[in-house]
Amino acid sequence: MTGPTPIDIDELVGRAEWSGVNEREQRSFVVYKYAATMDGRIAAADSTSQWITSPHSRREVHLLRAGCQATVVGSGTQQADNPNLAVRGNDDPRLDLSMIEPANQPLRVIVDSNARTPADATVLNNAAPTLIAVSEDADTTHLEGRAELLRLPRTGRGLDVRALLAGLYKRGVQAVFLEGGPTLAGSFVAAGVIDRVINYVAPALLGAGKPGLGDAGITTMADIVRLEVVRVDMSGPDVRIIARPQR
Repeated sequence: MTGPTPIDIDELVGRAEWSGVNEREQRSFVVYKYAATMDGRIAAADSTSQWITSPHSRREVHLLRAGCQATVVGSGTQQADNPNLAVRGNDDPRLDLSMIEPANQPLRVIVDSNARTPADATVLNNAAPTLIAVSEDADTTHLEGRAELLRLPRTGRGLDVRALLAGLYKRGVQAVFLEGGPTLAGSFVAAGVIDRVINYVAPALLGAGKPGLGDAGITTMADIVRLEVVRVDMSGPDVRIIARPQR
């Protein structure tokens, strides 16, 4: 029996392009990943989303997380899924097992304007370090001592994501792995800070349900964000598409 096909994680997450963004904009490089059906849905009409893609693709996501210094989700994802976000997969020979140790884990980042993350959230366990980005006026009493807090100004779309990326860059985070959800991703697209898109497309249809990307401030075709496809590969039965914005 053969093992998983080797993949170059640095190539997939665009490591060669990080320093250009880091130095030019003084912020973290953003790798936006999402998994969807062929009709662009990331969850069914009843909000269920497990599992759209194959076990192969889900294992691969841990490799991609390990390739960046932080994993970012919004408060909606935290509330809906109560995710762990730590790199797992010690059954995958492509993963450096030293990454499994908490000291080597990417930073888990929750973008949570109103500090809704509960004190018993899974992301506050000791599997990896955690930072919660909150508004300047949020009550964080229940989170004190449980995670690092980063206070940011509000915008019309929630927190200022450019300020978030600048704050993370000052903490040594060269690249973040943005996993969602669609509202937060829309804010990143609207701010013009998506540098790479990794889309896993499952050979399946839902017809209704949650779209992969929320409101990104695009109301006309003149403002469409065009992407340049970098590569297309199979990931088990799924298709992995890697692209970057045309700038």
